[in-house]
Amino acid sequence: MKINLFRQGDWRRLLVDILVVLIGVLAALVLNNVREDAVADRAARVAKARLMQEVEQNAEELRDAREVVERRLSLLGELRGQLPAGKSMKDLVEQFRGFWVVELNASSWEYLSRSALADSVDPDLLQETFALYKFNRQFDQLNGQIADFVYSETFVLPDRAATALDISEAIMWQQLRWLDLLLPQYQQFLSRYAEGGREGDRRVALSQ
Repeated sequence: MKINLFRQGDWRRLLVDILVVLIGVLAALVLNNVREDAVADRAARVAKARLMQEVEQNAEELRDAREVVERRLSLLGELRGQLPAGKSMKDLVEQFRGFWVVELNASSWEYLSRSALADSVDPDLLQETFALYKFNRQFDQLNGQIADFVYSETFVLPDRAATALDISEAIMWQQLRWLDLLLPQYQQFLSRYAEGGREGDRRVALSQ
C-alpha cells in the first residue's frame, strides 16, 4: 500500500518555496558582487587620484630642482676662476650653496602597483607611470653618490679642491641632463591623464 505524503498542491508550493529561496540567494550574491565592485572602483579612483597628485608634486620638484641646480652650477663655475689656496671643497660650500638632492616621491605609485587595484586602472597609464618611476630611481643612485662624495677625502682635503670641483660640476651637469630629459616626460604624462589636461580627448584612467 502506497502512502502519498504530499498532495499535488503541496509539491507545487514546495517547489515555489525552493525557487523563491534560490532566487533570493542569487539576488543577494549579485548585489554583494555589485557592492564589492563599487567599493573596488571607488578605491581605485582614490588611488589613481593620489598617484596623479604625486606625479604633479614630482613634476614641481623637478622644475624647482632645475632652477636651483642651474644657479648653483653657475656659482660653481665662478669659483673655478678664483679657487682659494688652502681651502677644501667643504670650506667652499657656502660660495655655491652646496649640492641639491633631487627627491621624488614614490609611495602612491608603490601602493597602487602592488595592490589588486591596479587591475581597475588603465594599463596604458600604469605602463607610462612605470617608465617615469623607473627613471626616477636614477636620481636616487646619484643622490647616493653625492652622499659618498661629501664624506670622501677629496671633499675635505685642501690639496684636492680642484679635483673636488671637477667632480661637483660633473654631478650637477648630470642632474641637469636628467632633469631636462625627465621633466618633458612628466609634462606630457600630466597633459594626457591629469584633470584639466590640455588634450581634447583626455584619457579616462579607470576601466569602464
